[in-house]
Amino acid sequence: MVVFLLASPARAQTETASTAPAAQKLPAPATAVDSKTCTNAGCHPEVKQYKSVHGPVNVDACDACHKLTDASKHKYELTRSKQELCTFCHKLDLGDNPVVHQPVKTGDCLPCHNPHGGPTEKILRGTNMRELCASCHKDAAKDKKFVHGPVAAGACDACHQPHASKNAKLLIATGRDLCTTCHKEMADQLAKAKVTHKPVVQGQCTDCHDPHASDFAMQAKAAPAELCTSCHEHDKIKNAAMHATDKHSVVTTGQACLTCHTAHGGSLSKLLKAEPDEICLKCHKDDQKDAAGKTVHSVAVIADASLSRHGPAKDGQCSGCHEVHGSNVTRLLAKPYPESFYTKYDPDNFALCFTCHDKALIETKDAQGLTGFRNGTQNLHYLHVDRDKGRTCRACHETHAAPNPLLIRASVPFGQWELPINFKKTEAGGSCSPGCHKPYSYDRDTPVDNGTGHVPPAPATSPTSAPAAKE
Repeated sequence: MVVFLLASPARAQTETASTAPAAQKLPAPATAVDSKTCTNAGCHPEVKQYKSVHGPVNVDACDACHKLTDASKHKYELTRSKQELCTFCHKLDLGDNPVVHQPVKTGDCLPCHNPHGGPTEKILRGTNMRELCASCHKDAAKDKKFVHGPVAAGACDACHQPHASKNAKLLIATGRDLCTTCHKEMADQLAKAKVTHKPVVQGQCTDCHDPHASDFAMQAKAAPAELCTSCHEHDKIKNAAMHATDKHSVVTTGQACLTCHTAHGGSLSKLLKAEPDEICLKCHKDDQKDAAGKTVHSVAVIADASLSRHGPAKDGQCSGCHEVHGSNVTRLLAKPYPESFYTKYDPDNFALCFTCHDKALIETKDAQGLTGFRNGTQNLHYLHVDRDKGRTCRACHETHAAPNPLLIRASVPFGQWELPINFKKTEAGGSCSPGCHKPYSYDRDTPVDNGTGHVPPAPATSPTSAPAAKE
């Protein structure tokens, strides 16, 4: 360790001499003079005009470093060689550190230290270490919008050893250990994290952050979307986010990936900031406008436990039906589902529903035990959907949540009109009186004639406990 013997006169505050009017310079003496007079007015008073003064200078011991060689010419030379002059007093112990600062290797202390004084007790040149280091090293923070705190304060030694280190680039520690010497709160967060981002596990904070400065917040090396996809560049997430025909705007703009994910570590899988439905509701609790200006209606109902909720919504898994990063299907759906109220039945059009539900529910005309929505053995799903002008599922069912069992709607939008359903459930069936036809009812055990002159056949057995979950 280097130890300087210093004094701190209050006359000057920077490395340079005081700006007070200087005394008139006297002619150089032609005879030997007492070294204690060197700093007298008219000679070399400026060597004491520092906030911190080197010990020998402070006690007027100029001859500790300078010796007279020609009195007639007032000529001096150093008392020892450059390599030995400082280390004669300052025993510099580099230990067995393998990385040594180049000026230290060559014994050249003066590029960094002023032998007379400076603004700090280390008598460094410049007003701070950043200014000093920039005299040799490129100023990495120049013209950047966001500068790391130690760099902004000129405290390069917060991360770098000035003389020697066991670590590359003279760092005081490496990787994550270096960053958490200051970022204690991050160390605490990571200690509790159940899921940790791979670069953090590997201790490579600089994979994402520039330790000196950046044009991006938090000294990130790029904007969030660009930064994340620089690693996740070959997976389906980037392809969906960047190239899907139906893009999720929050994935590529603003905080992008960081809207939903934490960059370091957390308690949930996929580094999610919260449960999926909680994240979605941060935006979708209210109506939103998509890129085309179309209204995306609120889905706040998925949080209402008093309602009958669709399985994925009840489980808080919006990704059961939606591709959250981007999709080639409208409404960010994972698979096709019709937008229109009426559509000709094609199983490919209902691929989203058939991800979970058996398409036999729609395609089987006479069904005993297959569904509870039947009049005797007549499958009423088939009647409504499997036809040229079939109704889509949402003609009767809510997508996310409904006040009635089995997601039966109270009403359905039909142009400007809210078409009522008026569904009533009975022990073995039910009835509806919607705006689209007269009141009809159905009964699984005792088929009902709804005025068509045809009564569907009764089932071979009459269990009223038909599989309600399939109704």
